Amino acid sequence: MSARFLSEFMQFALAKTGADRALAYDLDLQVVDKANFETTDLVEPKFQGIDYVQRALQSGELLVTNNAVNDPTKAPTTNTNFSNLRVVVIIPLKGMGAIYLDHPIRRGIIPKGVIMRLGQTVNACVASDSSDFETTYASIP
Repeated sequence: MSARFLSEFMQFALAKTGADRALAYDLDLQVVDKANFETTDLVEPKFQGIDYVQRALQSGELLVTNNAVNDPTKAPTTNTNFSNLRVVVIIPLKGMGAIYLDHPIRRGIIPKGVIMRLGQTVNACVASDSSDFETTYASIP
C-alpha cells in the first residue's frame, strides 16, 4: 500500500464525514494529497495540523480536537476570532501515515460513530491489504 491508498482513503473519509478540507500525510509527515487546502494554508503559523498528526501517529489513536490555541504561551495577544473555529479529526493509518480532516464548527461536529467506523475501516483494510473501503465501512456495526 502506498500514497495512493492514503489518497483514496482521504477521499473516502472526506465523503463520509462531510468535512470541508482534508490532508493525507505519509510517515515522514509529507503531504501526499490534499483537498480544499491552498499551499499557503499549510505554511501559516496558526495552522497546527502537523502537530496534531504527529500526536496521532505517536499514540496510534484517533484524535478529535479543534484549531484553537492549545498552548497558552502561543496564544495571540488579542481576542481569538471564533468564527474561524474548526473541528479537527486525525485518523492514523498504522505503518502508513495519517488523514487530517477539518470543517467549521458552526456546521456542527463530525459524529463520533462515523469517526470510530472510519478508524475501524482503515484498520481492517490495512490488515487485509484491501482498499474496498465502502464494503468494509458498511459491514461495521
